[in-house]
Amino acid sequence: MVENLEPDEESASYQRFLNRVLLIALLACLFTLGGVLLTGTLWTPRLVGLCAAIGVVVLSYFQMQHSLRRGTLVLVIGWWMVVSVSTFAYAGVHSGNLLVYAFLIALAGWVLGRAWLIGVTVATVGLITGLGLLEFFGLFQPTPRASVGVVGAVIVGSLVSLSFLTAVAHRALSHGRDRAVSLAKDLAVQNLALSRRERDLQMVMEHVPAAIASFDARSKLRFGNVHYAALFGVTPDQLVGLRIADYVPKDALDFLMPHWNKCLDGSQQSYRRFNRNPVTGMVRTMDVQIEPEFDNGRVTGLFALMIDVTDKVAAEDHIRELNETLEKRVAQRTRELEAATDRLQRAQEELARSETKAALSTMIASVSHELSTPLGNSLMTAGTLLDQGNAFQKTLDANQIKRSDLLGFVDTVRQGNDLLLRNLHRATALLGNFRQVASDHASDERRVFDLSATVGEVVHTLAPSLKRHPHKMRLTIPDGIQMDSLPGALGQVVINLINNAYLHAFEGRNDGLLVISAAPTDDGVVLEFMDNGVGMSPEHLDRLFEPFFSTKKGRGGTGLGMGIVENLVRKTLGGTLNVESELGVGTCFRVYLPLVAPPSESQMPSMGGAFNDPA
Repeated sequence: MVENLEPDEESASYQRFLNRVLLIALLACLFTLGGVLLTGTLWTPRLVGLCAAIGVVVLSYFQMQHSLRRGTLVLVIGWWMVVSVSTFAYAGVHSGNLLVYAFLIALAGWVLGRAWLIGVTVATVGLITGLGLLEFFGLFQPTPRASVGVVGAVIVGSLVSLSFLTAVAHRALSHGRDRAVSLAKDLAVQNLALSRRERDLQMVMEHVPAAIASFDARSKLRFGNVHYAALFGVTPDQLVGLRIADYVPKDALDFLMPHWNKCLDGSQQSYRRFNRNPVTGMVRTMDVQIEPEFDNGRVTGLFALMIDVTDKVAAEDHIRELNETLEKRVAQRTRELEAATDRLQRAQEELARSETKAALSTMIASVSHELSTPLGNSLMTAGTLLDQGNAFQKTLDANQIKRSDLLGFVDTVRQGNDLLLRNLHRATALLGNFRQVASDHASDERRVFDLSATVGEVVHTLAPSLKRHPHKMRLTIPDGIQMDSLPGALGQVVINLINNAYLHAFEGRNDGLLVISAAPTDDGVVLEFMDNGVGMSPEHLDRLFEPFFSTKKGRGGTGLGMGIVENLVRKTLGGTLNVESELGVGTCFRVYLPLVAPPSESQMPSMGGAFNDPA
């Protein structure tokens, strides 16, 4: 139909053509009417026919402004009636009006549709057949034919109209064919896309970790994925088309049907139920949600989503049980932790005492080595003086003494006494240093001391054991830095850092240099231990103060030395400790100490001993 063509090019062409036809028909009718009026042959049937034709043309034109279909309908019906009356009144089946029927049939079929095409065709065939039979049996005598001009005009007009309708119809058919081909291609693309979407949806439905099912309003399964079918120990094909009551056990059905009926009434439902697999007998906990499907406000089905929450429920129960027993377990763990802490404290105290004894043993060995020289010299000098005295006594008894012998003996005695006195003074000084250092290490008492002297005494006691190494140590601490602190704890820090450098920093080298320096600040002092050793990697530096971390595990290292140093500096001496190190360059320990240490009740058990293996 013309009104359904897109775009409206054919419809517009037809409307323009029809408007011209109406205009020509109107002019022809008016011209004929004028001729009839001028000739004075006013024959009522012809005049009525002309007026009727004019009225149809005018009414069709006005209806055309509102709707092409309505205008065409008026034109087809009106002209069919006018032409039928004219054919019956005049020439009958010999009339040239018969071509107008062909035009009206084509017009009705093109614009008004199949029903009007059949109706106009049947009516026209019936009319012409009837007129022909009546004339054949002599029951109807038509009037003479119209003039040649009228007949020719009717035939030519009908042929032109049919030709235009055929051309427009061909264009419409061609356009329709092209659009059909285009639509076929679009449909093919859409079908491919739809097929892909269906495949993707199928993949999602089959692989989503949940059971999904779709039912119609009569609770028949339309679709169910493999997870849904697995709940009943079958495949989806075995369930499709079955009502839910056909495969769900009765006890489960009694539980879910109230929710099911509410959903069919249009209410969303959520519930939890247990599902027993008929094949494996395994019981699983399922969270179920069913949603109604609406179509124009009417429920046409529902969708069901079932998620296995067995593991989740078990975890929730476990958490609930843990929460209920949390207080008891916390109390038990607290008791165990207190017992472990006591054991660790005792072990630390025992280790501290052991390390303190080890440090004192080291100092005793060093002092013994240092005392051996002056005491040996003193012993040798005393022996020499004894021998000289005995020889002088023999000379004196023999009355053979000479002035030169007397002077020589006196000089020997004076030199021996001088050497003996110097060695004894040396031994006395060594014993004093040892007594002070040992006293500091064996107690946690605080006192006022000079930083340079105290560090020097500690270094001096370590000197004999350090002489076995080719490395050097330089002490650059200025005199006059008075501290009110704990010299024993400070000495243990110094010993540990010195031993750490000799054992770790200078490993594999024979040109090590350790510089111990100090610089006063506003209310404290910065004590630096800088070496030119192998340095530490960032990983080792980050773990330096971790308990039991050592790069010499299995080779005598305990990994507690640096922890003891940090504990002594921070908790006992009230200072801070900072370490900087670079591989291949060296390490620098900076100890920030206040001039007045914080008050402390008893330091030795908590601060541990002087570890010879700090890292």
